[in-house]
Amino acid sequence: MQIKSLILYNKTGEKRIVQFELGKVNIITGESKTGKSSLIDIVNYCLGSDDCRISEGIIRDTVEWFGMLIQLKTEQVFVARQNPNRLGKNSTQYIYFANSDNVTIPELRELDNNSDIITLKDFFTKKLYISEFTNTPETGTRDPLTVNFKHSRFYSFQPQDLIAQRNYLFYNQSETFAAQAIKDTLPYFLGVIREDTLKIEQEIAAKKRELNKIEKELKEYERLKQDGSKKIFELTNEAKQLNLISADADINNETEAMEALKGVLEWESNFNEISQGANANLKKLLEEKNDLAKKLGDLNDNIDAVNSFIKQTNNYSTEAKQQQIRLESIKLFGETDAEMDNCPLCNQHLQVEIPSISAINKSLSSLSENLTTTIVERPKLNQFLQKLTLEKETFTKQIEIKNNGIKAIYLEQEQASKLKDMNLRRGKIIGKVSLFLESFNAVQEDKSLQRQIENLKIAISTLESLISPEEKESKLNAVLNQINNQMTSWASKLDLEHQDAPIRFDIKKLTIFADTPNKSISLNNMGSGANWVAYHLLIHFALHKYFIKATRPVPRFLILDQPSQIYFPPEKDSNQTGTISISSDETAVREMYEFIISITNELSPDFQVIITDHAKLNFAGFTDSITEEWRNGIKLIPQNWQG
Repeated sequence: MQIKSLILYNKTGEKRIVQFELGKVNIITGESKTGKSSLIDIVNYCLGSDDCRISEGIIRDTVEWFGMLIQLKTEQVFVARQNPNRLGKNSTQYIYFANSDNVTIPELRELDNNSDIITLKDFFTKKLYISEFTNTPETGTRDPLTVNFKHSRFYSFQPQDLIAQRNYLFYNQSETFAAQAIKDTLPYFLGVIREDTLKIEQEIAAKKRELNKIEKELKEYERLKQDGSKKIFELTNEAKQLNLISADADINNETEAMEALKGVLEWESNFNEISQGANANLKKLLEEKNDLAKKLGDLNDNIDAVNSFIKQTNNYSTEAKQQQIRLESIKLFGETDAEMDNCPLCNQHLQVEIPSISAINKSLSSLSENLTTTIVERPKLNQFLQKLTLEKETFTKQIEIKNNGIKAIYLEQEQASKLKDMNLRRGKIIGKVSLFLESFNAVQEDKSLQRQIENLKIAISTLESLISPEEKESKLNAVLNQINNQMTSWASKLDLEHQDAPIRFDIKKLTIFADTPNKSISLNNMGSGANWVAYHLLIHFALHKYFIKATRPVPRFLILDQPSQIYFPPEKDSNQTGTISISSDETAVREMYEFIISITNELSPDFQVIITDHAKLNFAGFTDSITEEWRNGIKLIPQNWQG
């Protein structure tokens, strides 16, 4: 990824295009307040930064859209982002995006939001071939971090307030979480972490799950094997108690016990068939018993009625017999002519006439006839009662037979319930026997589990060695040694102290050390802005050289703002020509630019450097690299836009 041009649009559709050459140094030299330092912020904004850091003032007052034409390996990408001031916001998530083999810079009227910065970051993450890698902290004190395009830009910008900084080396390093993000992702961008780390980690996890499963199986099998003899005889004793094995069976060793247990698996129950037959017979007996009980009840009612009738007849006969005896005494008297309404004894007048002798005799005759009839019918009643009594005895006997049958079935069902409970207990034992025999046979027959475990452990160890912290640390140290050696070899080309000492980059502290014979001196303990600028250049060019050599997914450009500020601040340029008078400072600035141009040419066409600086040096390498000179009214924003 390199930059072909920056494009600014004003509200009338005019374009300000700043062109850059690929694979070389591009210098924009100019006066102060011409917009040089804004280039980094514009590029970062177009590449999808969350906020807009372009300074307020003439640029944000006049520009409608900020655009950028990017050259990838096989295609071009145009990205434009609206000035957030026009939206009344601090930033905007939306962009205009176009890509093809050759992109024509669009007109203002063609710009319309068709994507967003999240999609843009994903696009560049894939186009740079940044692999799916997540750094998971070993301590678990912070969240895992997934590498993306945003993390690759830490090494592409050196603003004016950073390039001469003693405490920070990289872009945004001073921001919250940024330093840790650099520490977490730089090993990936240096290539010390495998591209297929995620795949290897997933494979390790799968093999560990398989290993854990097989180890549990082996542990259980070993336990079964160890306890096998004891368990065999425990199961045979339980089976004997439930009559699954004959109580008389003579079992003296494991072989006999195994055979007996195999026989247990052949046991079957017919309980359900017995229960169904008993239930049907019980229902029939109950119905027959109820029918007989009803008939017996009716018969008892008839017997009671006959006995009551006989009792009443006997009472009547007795009373009638006594009445007959009393009436027969009447025959002592004959008929008389006496008046019937006078008492025969006292001759007193009676209200009711006394019956005549003939009437009394007539009543006596009728009573005798009824008494005779009653005496004659009594034997027939006794015969009927005897018949009913015999029938009662028959019904009672039949009911007793039915009750005996019902009791027998209830007894059978009680025994069946006990049998059912016994069958359940037997079923449990049979299940235990079945599981034991399967497991015990597997232990005796399967000899491959230990071999599988050994193979899995070897495979896991091999995979872990590919991504182990030790392997990562070893590779990282090897890469950093190369970078450190490169910085040390370049140190003599720049104006810095400790040129003869080994130069070392500490990735954990994100700073540089000069390992002098007496002690290691960190960058923030070194004096002079010249040292700070030189060490910033050393680490960035050494990193980019390694990125290119190792084909790592990092943008192939570096933007430097005001690298000569330590030697030639703008206030020294009284005539606004940018020319540095001949002095040691001029020599140091020239050496710095010769170093930058030399390394960039060495890495060409794979590396591009864009420099914005106040200085203007008079040597061929510098003048040939000037892209634009912003003096005498020429600025980033054209004068006619400012009206």
